Amino acid sequence: MEVLRFADIVLDERRGEVSRAGRRIQLTATEYSLLRYFLLHPRRVVSKPQLLRDVWQYQQGGSVNLVETYVSYLRRKLEREGPRLIRTVRRSGYMLDGEDAATSPDEVRRRTDALLRSAPRAS
Repeated sequence: MEVLRFADIVLDERRGEVSRAGRRIQLTATEYSLLRYFLLHPRRVVSKPQLLRDVWQYQQGGSVNLVETYVSYLRRKLEREGPRLIRTVRRSGYMLDGEDAATSPDEVRRRTDALLRSAPRAS
C-alpha cells in the first residue's frame, strides 16, 4: 500500500482515506477509485471510455454519462477545499492538472507528512 499525492490531495491507500489541504474528504467507493486512477495518471489525458474500462471494469458498453456524473461528484467534493484540479479536455476526456500542482513536490510531501504524523491514529 502507498500514499498517492498530487498538489494538496493525499490518498492513503492503507487507511483508505483522502484529504485535501489537510482536511479529510469522505468519498464513495466509486469516487475513491476514480480519484485513485487520476492520481496514478497525473497530467495525462484519460478518455471517458478508458475510465469506464479501467475504473468500472466495463469491457464494452456503459454510458459515458456515468463517468461525467462521477467526475462531477468528485470535483464538487475536492473543490470545497481548493481550486479545480480535474480539468475537462474538450473532445478527449479529463486530466488531473492545475495551477496548485506547480507547488514543489518536496513542499507538498513535507506538509503532507506533517499532517499525517499529527493525525490521530485509529485503534
